[in-house]
Amino acid sequence: MIIHYNQQENIELKEGITLNEFLQSKQLSREGVAVAVDEKIVKKADFDTFVLKDGMSVDVFNMVSGG
Repeated sequence: MIIHYNQQENIELKEGITLNEFLQSKQLSREGVAVAVDEKIVKKADFDTFVLKDGMSVDVFNMVSGG
């Protein structure tokens, strides 16, 4: 299956991958990120059970702090 990642690239993934598994494959911690799938924010509590499907758009936003 193929998903659209950060509006820049298409990524081929195995069927049945969860959002958390995807984040791990991109070496992203679930802490410090917000994720929208098809323009809807996914709660962190749902990352382990949210299964990605073919054609979905996944946007990952890194939280930045500083002054």
